[in-house]
Amino acid sequence: MAEFIIYQTDERMFFLKNELGFSAKKRTHIFAPNILLGLGNVAEVGDHEVVIGGRADEEVKAHFNSTDVKYFNMLEDEKFQARNSRLTAEGTLNVVLSHSLMALDEMSVLVIGFGRTGAAVARILRQVGVKRLTVATTASLRPAYAFADEVIPVGSFDFAQYDTVINTVPQHIIDDKAVLTFSPSALYIDLATKPALNLCFAKYLGIDAEIYPALPAKTAPLSAARAIKDYVLEVTK
Repeated sequence: MAEFIIYQTDERMFFLKNELGFSAKKRTHIFAPNILLGLGNVAEVGDHEVVIGGRADEEVKAHFNSTDVKYFNMLEDEKFQARNSRLTAEGTLNVVLSHSLMALDEMSVLVIGFGRTGAAVARILRQVGVKRLTVATTASLRPAYAFADEVIPVGSFDFAQYDTVINTVPQHIIDDKAVLTFSPSALYIDLATKPALNLCFAKYLGIDAEIYPALPAKTAPLSAARAIKDYVLEVTK
C-alpha cells in the first residue's frame, strides 16, 4: 500500500497527518499551500508519484512533466479557495480583536482588494458591526457595496481616517508618503504573499504593522487541516 507523505511546515500540517492517516492509492506528497515549491522541496518525489500543494516554480513544473509526476494545485480549486478564504477572514478578525486599541463598533476599517479573500474579510467585518467599512478595489466598485459603506479605487491613499487597514493585494501599492498619513495608533494587517507597503518604515513610525502569511494555519489549524484533507481525498479518490 502506498502512503501519504505530509511535510509538516506548520501546525495545520501536523493535524493533517492525524486526520488523513497513511494509506494512499499512490505515493502522495502533500505540501502546505503557501509554500512555493522549488526543486529542493521535491527532491524526494519519485517518478510517477503524486504531489499536492500550492504554488510551484517553473523549474518544478518542468521537472514534474519530465518525470510524469501528477501535480495538483489546491489553490486552483474553487471549493478549497472558498473555505480557505473564510478561515483567513476569521483569522483576520482574531488579529483585529487582539491587536486593536478600539472596540469594533467604534472602528473605521479599510480593506484593500476585493478578490476572494478581500470579500470574505469585508463580509465578516460587516457581520460583527464595525462602525465604518471602506473597500478599495481595482475591479468594478458595485459588488463591494454589498458589504461596504464606501468603495474607492486603489490609488492615492489618505490613511488618517482609518483605525485599521487590511491589505489583500500582493503588490507594493502604498508608497512611503502614504504611510506617513497613518495614525500612530492604527493597525495594519497584510494578508498578501507580498506586503503592499514598506513594513520596516511603518514599524519605524510606531505603527502596529505586520504581514500574516498562512493565517488559517495559526488561528484555526484543525479546520485548515480538514479543508486540505477534503481536497486531497477528492483528487486522489
